[in-house]
Amino acid sequence: MVNIEKISETAMGVITYSGMAKSCYMEALALAKQGKFTEADEKIQEGGKHFVEAHNGHMDVLQAEMNTEEPQISLLMTHAEDQLMAAETLKTVILELIELYRERK
Repeated sequence: MVNIEKISETAMGVITYSGMAKSCYMEALALAKQGKFTEADEKIQEGGKHFVEAHNGHMDVLQAEMNTEEPQISLLMTHAEDQLMAAETLKTVILELIELYRERK
C-alpha cells in the first residue's frame, strides 16, 4: 500500500538535499572565478555529499515501488526528481567551467 506521508517526507528530503547541492556547486563556481580552486574543490565535495543524500532518498522510494509493485509517485516526488536531475546537470556544467578557469590561471 502506498504511504503518501512517507513519500512526501522523502520527496521533501530529496528537494532539500538537491537544493543544498546546487548551492554548493554555485558557490564553488564563484570561488573558482576568484582563483580559489582549493576552496572550490571543497565546495564541490560538500555538494556531492548532499547529492548522495538526495539520491539515497530517491532510491528508497524506487526500492519501495519495486518491493510493493505499486507506483510510489506523486507530483511532489516528480518535483523532487526534477531537482535531483537539475543538481546533477548543474554539477556537470560547473565542473567544466571550473576547469576552464583553472586553465586560464
